[in-house]
Amino acid sequence: MKRIGALAVFGIGILVAIGARAEQAQKYDLKAAFAETDANGDGAIEIDEFYERLVDVFFLGDSDKDGFFTEAEFVKVVVLKEDFAAIDKDGDGRVSRREFVSARLPMFMEIDGGGDSALSLAELAAALEGRASK
Repeated sequence: MKRIGALAVFGIGILVAIGARAEQAQKYDLKAAFAETDANGDGAIEIDEFYERLVDVFFLGDSDKDGFFTEAEFVKVVVLKEDFAAIDKDGDGRVSRREFVSARLPMFMEIDGGGDSALSLAELAAALEGRASK
């Protein structure tokens, strides 16, 4: 996936990671999603808060609680179906929690314009605007 493509996926994908289901992501209130993930209320989503939300989403989506996403489970919480193959690094047909989180954290860092391991609402909004204008 190209860098712009990854950022576009992340722009909507962060809404999924912070609580919106894939089919709701475009309608989800960005400020509310941001506030839900900003656990300490400091106005930024730190990398540890983002990680915690990713893990929460993983466990919510893992409906059979076997520690892996099947493709059917995966597409319920992730926007793009083709994303499954890219994240399934070992090619076993399942996405582990490690694979899921490892695929999302680098995108977080790309959007983190300040390089402070935290996303502001402005950085997140800019990433989403970039997706809309591409």
